[in-house]
Amino acid sequence: MRRLVVGLGNIGIFLLSAQAQASGFQLFEQDVTSVANYHAGYAALADNASIAFYNPAGMTEIKNQQAVLSVLAVAPSVKYRGTVRVNTIGGGLTPVQVTAQGGQLATIPEFHYVAPLGNNMYAGLSVGVPFGLKTNYGKTTFLRYAATVSSVNVVDITPALGFDVSENASLGFGLDIQRMHAEFDQVATQGGPDLDSDGLDRGDDTAYGFNVGGLYRFSPNTRLGASFHSQVVHHLSGTSVVSGPLADILAKEGIPIPDSKRATTQITLPPYTAVSLYHRINPAFAVMGSVIYTQWSTINEFVLKNVAGLEGGSLEPSNNITVKIPAHFRNTVNVSVGGDYNATDKMILRGAVGYDQTPVRNAYRNVQLPDNNRYVIAAGGHYQLVKTVGVDLGWMHLFSNKAHVIPPTQVTGAERVNVNGSVRGSADVYGLQVVWDMA
Repeated sequence: MRRLVVGLGNIGIFLLSAQAQASGFQLFEQDVTSVANYHAGYAALADNASIAFYNPAGMTEIKNQQAVLSVLAVAPSVKYRGTVRVNTIGGGLTPVQVTAQGGQLATIPEFHYVAPLGNNMYAGLSVGVPFGLKTNYGKTTFLRYAATVSSVNVVDITPALGFDVSENASLGFGLDIQRMHAEFDQVATQGGPDLDSDGLDRGDDTAYGFNVGGLYRFSPNTRLGASFHSQVVHHLSGTSVVSGPLADILAKEGIPIPDSKRATTQITLPPYTAVSLYHRINPAFAVMGSVIYTQWSTINEFVLKNVAGLEGGSLEPSNNITVKIPAHFRNTVNVSVGGDYNATDKMILRGAVGYDQTPVRNAYRNVQLPDNNRYVIAAGGHYQLVKTVGVDLGWMHLFSNKAHVIPPTQVTGAERVNVNGSVRGSADVYGLQVVWDMA
């Protein structure tokens, strides 16, 4: 009966999908204004308290206590078409033509607060999601043997200080306190769907980083901002569990697959640097732009240790399997250009365009992360309801060319999965925001 068993699909716990708003799984938009102008003013706009996260030096532009509460809704489309072939210890399964949709609606809350402390010093607090996404291909197609659910969520709590160093220049710094949670689900089989079994892996970690920034005012209408967010190294730990017909058969024979309560991996979230320029042409029009450089090369491969399953050679139940997945990410550049139009004393209209480079190399693109270069259009606006309360609406659309997905063989114990196809991806992001000036 052992020949009916393969090492179950617990790899890829931290391989992620292409649902994020930025390349890879990075999220640049931490408020709705940044959705509407596609973060064209990232480090220099200082339109509201969210600047505490983007560039803490920009808090010096917020003269009163202010709180910002935002909710973003991400509606992605990740459609795979191609073949999936599974080879196991009992022989290979015939390649199957597959069409699978991996997009899943996600909501992202954000909060920011800034308060003046006196003596040209300002304090801020941001709570947001700088990295995160979720893909769910389901279990109804052959793609389930490569991946079903892949998700990650990074909550970043950022206390910050900003201060003027001269009439024209400001500096700021902040601490990034991050909590990461990740989950990966996958199905493995031996001989047919009746023997499918599920692998479920979860892990989390708390880690720390920092950010610094500067702002220079050439005039009341023109300013240049720059900020740097450090890398954050996460040492995730959690559980790895196998369940289903194959696992049940082994349990009845007295050789169960032991759960792992010490599954681990390390992920280094990349450092990134932003430079932004803001210029008000006249009382009605302002233009802005940003360039953001992300050092994704910190991620070369994913190594997952202490996974539950069966050893590839001996087919012995184990909770000590190590799986390696090559990535070889490259550094990326994101460029955006936008503008504001003050239509009335109470209404601002916004729009932007942008380009986002993917860190994924063609040779290593997989269904967990079928990312490709993206082009973006964005629009939205702000309306001042009363003197102290305003609302923002934002929308942006991300679209990319078809991405070919022909990664190296995915090896999990005695099972080998080959994927050969393509993915078309796009996403719409919607945002609603309330800005409260506590003057």
